[in-house]
Amino acid sequence: MDRKKLLDSKHWCKFLEILFAICIMAGAMGDAKNLFSSLKVLSLGAIVLGVVVLLVTGDFRRLKKISRFFGVYGFILLGILVWSVFLWIMNLETISFIVRGAMKFGYQFFVLLIIASGVYMLGERAIYATFYGLAAANLLMVFMTVPEYGIAETLTAIMHFVTTMGDQQGFMRDMEIHDITFTFGFFIIYFIFFARRNKERVIDLIISIIFFIMGWKRIAVAALPVAIILCVAMGLMKTRTRVMIMNAICWCAVLFGFGYVLFVRYDVFNLVMQFFEVDTMGRNEVYDYIYQYYDISITFIGYGFEYTTVLLQDIIDNFPELKIGVLALHNNILTEYIELGFFGFWAWQMYTWTFQYRWMLNHQGEMVAMLFIACELYIYITYMTDNTLYYYWTSMVLRLMPMAYAVRIPEHTDQFYWPWIKIRKI
Repeated sequence: MDRKKLLDSKHWCKFLEILFAICIMAGAMGDAKNLFSSLKVLSLGAIVLGVVVLLVTGDFRRLKKISRFFGVYGFILLGILVWSVFLWIMNLETISFIVRGAMKFGYQFFVLLIIASGVYMLGERAIYATFYGLAAANLLMVFMTVPEYGIAETLTAIMHFVTTMGDQQGFMRDMEIHDITFTFGFFIIYFIFFARRNKERVIDLIISIIFFIMGWKRIAVAALPVAIILCVAMGLMKTRTRVMIMNAICWCAVLFGFGYVLFVRYDVFNLVMQFFEVDTMGRNEVYDYIYQYYDISITFIGYGFEYTTVLLQDIIDNFPELKIGVLALHNNILTEYIELGFFGFWAWQMYTWTFQYRWMLNHQGEMVAMLFIACELYIYITYMTDNTLYYYWTSMVLRLMPMAYAVRIPEHTDQFYWPWIKIRKI
């Protein structure tokens, strides 16, 4: 067989899919309670695999499209890093802090390399391979956790969870695997609306729902129905109306992000949470302390990436009576404002929502744009009370979805989002 046609071979691709899923599974085991987080480094085996396959096949057909996605995703990351370095220098940060922040931010570039490798080797099947890897890791964590509690106590915890509609104790508390749990929301969206209609899709959807519910992140449970309702609504619209709605969603998200910063700054968030008797798990106390470090002003330039961890460490060291044992703000929207400043925050918002959406709509097609909007809306809602923006697996799957799906579109024109939908051509 011509080595350039290996990527079109069904058996060869299935073999690569298994290897890629194993790399993802091995890295995801770093999220297990009793294992080391450093195991994530094993996921980099996917990059090595991709490089080897590229050298063997020399098939550059997909590289052009993948490189464009890599550029779009990487540009905003590079911009944030460069701006952060400038702010670190302006604020006279220590070299050790600058190196630590740059290295931590570098993980996001590894994420891009991993998904680029997966899409080059597998195309759209990279979504499935990533799903199988994460699902297998989650299943292994279940098998590791059950013996700790025993069958009886495990079943009791599950029944308590079901009867109380989400109260996690014992076994179910350990199944709250933060990062991986959020990824199953993306997979649910994909398998319901965008995947090929076959038995594999149905089985994968059921698995995604089970692990999503088992992880039970409250903000994710609230965010996912919004994205699903949006997808259903878009399927009922004509092309022009659908594009107008997606444009409106992007601009509303940009304005909402800044409005949310105002809500937190002027204590509206606290009042709303008290009114609905929502347990914020100490977030209000953290927000009250952070208040003194930022202003709603065009002159506020920010502190640079990861600086909020410095502020929270200061709470732990100097104000132990507050009993705040976290080094993350649990509010990515406010975090980005504090770290990037007024103009940096607006640039991040505009690029994320308006530029990326328009680029995908105009260059990758309406289907890819719809998948992007649905996934971005789902995860953006979680930014309100969590740190999902730079979660390793969450950011990986978020960026993988449009890239892998875009590779499939030109090759399978018989696939439709909804049977009656009319898609605008690129």
